[in-house]
Amino acid sequence: MIPHISRYLIERYSKKGELVLDPFCGSGTTLLEASLLKRRAVGIDLNPLASLISKVKTTPLNENELELAINLLLTQLKGHGPKALVSFPNIDYWFCEKARDELCRIRFCIDASKGEVSDDIHDFVLTTFSSIIRKSSYADPRMAKTYRSKRVLAKVKNGWVSQPIQYFEEALKKNSDRIKATFKGTTNNHKVLTFSGDARESSTILERNKVGDVDLIITSPPYINAQDYFRSYKLELWWLGLLTPEEVRVLKRKAIGSENVSGFDSRNMPKSDCELLDSVIEEIWNKSNPMSKKKAYIIWKYFEAMKSVFETFHKALKTKGVFCLVTGNNTICEVQIPTCNVLTKIANDCGFVTLENYHDEIKNRSLFPDRNHKGGIIKEEWITVFRKR
Repeated sequence: MIPHISRYLIERYSKKGELVLDPFCGSGTTLLEASLLKRRAVGIDLNPLASLISKVKTTPLNENELELAINLLLTQLKGHGPKALVSFPNIDYWFCEKARDELCRIRFCIDASKGEVSDDIHDFVLTTFSSIIRKSSYADPRMAKTYRSKRVLAKVKNGWVSQPIQYFEEALKKNSDRIKATFKGTTNNHKVLTFSGDARESSTILERNKVGDVDLIITSPPYINAQDYFRSYKLELWWLGLLTPEEVRVLKRKAIGSENVSGFDSRNMPKSDCELLDSVIEEIWNKSNPMSKKKAYIIWKYFEAMKSVFETFHKALKTKGVFCLVTGNNTICEVQIPTCNVLTKIANDCGFVTLENYHDEIKNRSLFPDRNHKGGIIKEEWITVFRKR
């Protein structure tokens, strides 16, 4: 989410000290803005790397302790030290021998520092490590999807060699400077909480962790049939040891908006409680495209999942609490999906009253949900504001 949208919504619909929740927190933009505006903040994300990044992004660090930890790490990385044992399928397909060697040495030093530095600094270093994985591989760091890049392979053929330790040192300095600048002069005493979990279980996660009722929810859920975030970040997840390849596959199937569907019956068109949605599903279902029935099912499944999400939001919010939804309308099988209107209908059915509707033009951002780039460019985002009855 764009920081200025989060900031505007937080200032308009909450007060200092109130609790803000983002159940699809991603990299933590809304959580950081809430913290800087002296609100309490909680984030949830199915991707454990996202929840880790959010935690680090929103946690101020002791500058002296951070500098000592970084100097210790960089000193240990000089010469030829011990290496961690890191292995996952086709590791040599993604990384040259030198990159694997240096990444394993970095991982060993990070693991060895646990217990010698604070948990917050350890997480900062681990997150910094994650930021150099793609750059150290044969994948293109400029692209959202993870694939073996012809452009990078051509660079290798022309003499380019990956330098993970150098990248790590540069990233440590860059990220430490960013953390210092972010929290310079701030006085918010509320620690941001982040959890790995499913947005459909938000109220249960909050209750289990003894978090009180929520004053404001601000979130931007995944788009239908959009970027496969687990595929995009699988190398980082594997190198950090956050998920095994099998766990990545399980969460891919669980992710809202995923193309991975089970129990799909091509003989029976799915039905919903929304006439507008059913008309879209029928239009796509009846297309001659051999994938159209599966796509129609994916759309139906997405909105069924979002219904469950909104039900748990209703449980988590205080009476008259506010829920801000940021979404966009994408195109599937050449049919525009009225995502904003359908989600508004679902939210109303779940006990929310619509208060306001805004839209924000998107510049230079697009979704490429499949190899053929058939997802369509999302030109604007809709911001719909609801109040719990």
